[in-house]
Amino acid sequence: MRIPREESSDDNVINISSLLDVMFILIIFFLATATFTEEERDIQVNLPQSAAAQSSTQAPKMIVINVREDGTYHVANQTMDIASLKNTLIEAVSSNPDQKVMVRGDRNALHGNVANAISVCKQVGIHKTNIGYESKVN
Repeated sequence: MRIPREESSDDNVINISSLLDVMFILIIFFLATATFTEEERDIQVNLPQSAAAQSSTQAPKMIVINVREDGTYHVANQTMDIASLKNTLIEAVSSNPDQKVMVRGDRNALHGNVANAISVCKQVGIHKTNIGYESKVN
């Protein structure tokens, strides 16, 4: 006597294809947002360290001025001199009178170049100027 086997039913199988689609979309989203955050930072600037540093988050409309060791200024991946920097900041203040600026000076840059960038900010009417540095962990 032969006992008939039950055929396996597909009701017990969980379909995860929709879950995989959602996971791939989330991965693409996080990769895209990570590259946009890194765009404003100039990786070649070697920031000084401070033991009393506090972590600050940048406002989305903050202008980041990178002062390199050779004395050049970089704003939004564009190299410029002090006159072009002033014109760029004047345009920014005309569109947003409450403009904020972050000045990131290379550790080996002349302090005069960093001071010139801050001075230009004050001349064009930007009074919310921050100086970027790395926190020194003990």
